[in-house]
Amino acid sequence: MFSDIFLSRCMTQELRDPHHQYDQNTMLIRNSLRQLPLNLVVTIVALLWHLTCAACVAWADSEPPFSLPPRSELLKIRSAIMETSQGKLYFELFPEEAPWHVANFKYLADKGFYSGLSFHVWKPHYLIQGGDPQSNGFGGPGYSLPGEFSPRNHKFGTLGMARKPDGYTSKKQLINPQRRSSGSQFHILLEDAPHMDGKYTIFGKLVGGQDALLKLRAHDTIKKLSVFIREGGR
Repeated sequence: MFSDIFLSRCMTQELRDPHHQYDQNTMLIRNSLRQLPLNLVVTIVALLWHLTCAACVAWADSEPPFSLPPRSELLKIRSAIMETSQGKLYFELFPEEAPWHVANFKYLADKGFYSGLSFHVWKPHYLIQGGDPQSNGFGGPGYSLPGEFSPRNHKFGTLGMARKPDGYTSKKQLINPQRRSSGSQFHILLEDAPHMDGKYTIFGKLVGGQDALLKLRAHDTIKKLSVFIREGGR
């Protein structure tokens, strides 16, 4: 989830020794900081935190660069196929409940935005997340989406959008007061997650490709995303 990434700067997990690279980087940073005066270290950390939080607040206010299509056309956007390095994933989409998210999925798919991007978070028995061009949890298309919460439960195969946390910046400003979603980062649940209900926008669910989903790991890639229009609506 986006909040997990923001708060802990979650490192992508690998099949082989997932914490090895993280531990090496952490030790390198710690050793470097120990050689600096304490007041300089405090200044650097404060500056980085301020810049990060300021960016989060700014991104939360950025609007999508497109308008919603007429409802009659929007309701025709019903399915998607995501081709990954482990196989194809088939989704049913929910345009009635999450019109902005479904329209955005179509918008980015038509631009080829997701092609070549990797899944940057894999949490066993929980979720896998992708859609970040920076692969560090902070990337996106340059805008966010309005939250579109529904009574749906977060079950295995749920397709939802990540978002920034509900916490505060160093200036006591809400980071994400409108609970807006990331513009591109999505997650797919690998198990039921009732603690996420009502907190993230659900805009689709997996209807095929379960074997491929369960094979996915961090660093696997999205080859292509196709979002389809069903003539005749429902």
